[in-house]
Amino acid sequence: RDRSPSRGLGDVYKRQFTDVAESRWSYPYIKELYDAGVVSGTSATTFSPAANVTRAQFVTMLAGLAGADVSNCPATPFRDVPEGAWYAPYVNWAAANGIVYGISSTEFAPNADISRQDMAVMLDRYAQQFGIVLGTDNAAVTFTDEADIAAYALPAVQALQRAGVINGMPDGSFCPRGSATREQACAMLCRL
Repeated sequence: RDRSPSRGLGDVYKRQFTDVAESRWSYPYIKELYDAGVVSGTSATTFSPAANVTRAQFVTMLAGLAGADVSNCPATPFRDVPEGAWYAPYVNWAAANGIVYGISSTEFAPNADISRQDMAVMLDRYAQQFGIVLGTDNAAVTFTDEADIAAYALPAVQALQRAGVINGMPDGSFCPRGSATREQACAMLCRL
């Protein structure tokens, strides 16, 4: 991946994101992805780091990370992804590359907040699709709520935890059905 600045805008402060102080834990992740053109703000002056990420926003971030050309991907069978929607090319790209399968065979739920476990599954599929070898440097951790992680997501959560891509919450839980935030998404993408 080429993460060199592609916009020529310098760091996040030149964009004046008033809600991302340099002292914020997520600042280096947001800065890296912004400088690389992977993420943008929610307005000209805000990033909204603590806002939840939707499923459509996350696949858009993944496509940006891949530097993907999303212009010629076939349409998906998802009825809730209309052809003219801003996110349609990104969802189409993610489906064509086996990164997403939807919440059913005909629905993607683009505007729903992405759960932490679904984000892990998409990240794991992305890594597999693009030949990213996940490390195993971190000791395996059993999250206090591991029994709540869906069976389809548990292998991805475990692999990404061992690779240091995801961490649990401060209380030792993973919070699998909880929503992921924009800053959490940036941190995970940078660690991949």
